[in-house]
Amino acid sequence: MKKSTLLKTAPIVLFATLLVGASAWASEPAASTSPPPERTDRALCLELLALTTRAENLERLKPFCDRVSALPKCTSREGRPIFHFEKGSNDKRGKRVLALGLIHGDEPLAGEMSIDWTERLAALDKHRSTWRFVPLLNPDGLIAKTRMNAGGVDLNRNFPTTDWNEEAHRYWEKSARKDPRRFPGDGPASEPETKCVIAHIKDFKPDFIVSAHTPYRVLDFDGPKMKFPPYKDLPWRALGNFPGSLGRYMWRDYKIPVLTVELGDKMVDSAALQDLIGSFAIDAVRLSGEKKPEIFDLL
Repeated sequence: MKKSTLLKTAPIVLFATLLVGASAWASEPAASTSPPPERTDRALCLELLALTTRAENLERLKPFCDRVSALPKCTSREGRPIFHFEKGSNDKRGKRVLALGLIHGDEPLAGEMSIDWTERLAALDKHRSTWRFVPLLNPDGLIAKTRMNAGGVDLNRNFPTTDWNEEAHRYWEKSARKDPRRFPGDGPASEPETKCVIAHIKDFKPDFIVSAHTPYRVLDFDGPKMKFPPYKDLPWRALGNFPGSLGRYMWRDYKIPVLTVELGDKMVDSAALQDLIGSFAIDAVRLSGEKKPEIFDLL
C-alpha cells in the first residue's frame, strides 16, 4: 500500500475501532450502585444466636429463629430487631410469666439459657403458665461484647423508677463511682431497649417477671416475703435493687414480683430451674395479689 493511501485510511480505521469499543462498553451492564439486600430477621436472629450460644448447642437451638417476632417498638439503638416468643396455656392455675435475657450484652450465657427455655416450652404439649420470652434484649451490646447498649447505658439502671430523677445519677456518682459500665443514661427510659421492655409489659401484662444475668451465681427475688424452694445449682441471696433497676421498677413501684437469675460461668440445670420458677411464680403472685389490667396503663 502506498504511503498516501495509508494516511487516508488511518483515520477511518481509528474511528471504527473507537466506535466498536464504545458499543461493547455500552452493552456491558453498569455496576450496581444500589445497596446490598438487607438480611432477613431470621438471618439476624441466627447471627445473634451464634454469639450467645455455645457451639455444642447451636443446632439444637436454631429453631428458635423460625418462631420469633418483634413488637413494633422493639428495635435496638442501632436498629436491630429485639425478638420474642410466646407460648400460651389454658390452665387456670397458671400465671403470665415474662422472661428477659441479655439485658447486659456481655452476659451471653444468660441469653442462651433464656433461649433454651423457649425451646423446651415449645416442645411441651401441656404447661401451666403462659410464658413470653425476650431472650436477646441487648443485641448491640452482644455484638460489641459490652455490658451497656450502643449508647453506653446500663439498661438495668435506665428503668423509670419513681426515684430515677432524684437518685439515679446520685447513686451512680457516689455508690458506683461513675463506673461507665453502670451509667444510667441521660433520662429515665431514654433507651429504645428499655422502651421495648416497657412495651412488652404493657402488651403482655405479666403477673411475674424473670430476668436472667451472670455472673453472681444466686437467685435474687424482689417480691413478697415467702419461703424459697431449694435449688441445687444456685442459692437464694438478696442483692438489693437500685434506682433504675427492673426489680425496683416493677416490685417497689408496681408490686409485680421479679426474680433475677444470676448464673455463674457454667450452665445450670435449666429445665429444673424453669420448673421451679413456674411453681414459685404461682405462689408469689398469690401472696402479692392479682393486679388489675389498669395498672399497666400507669407505666
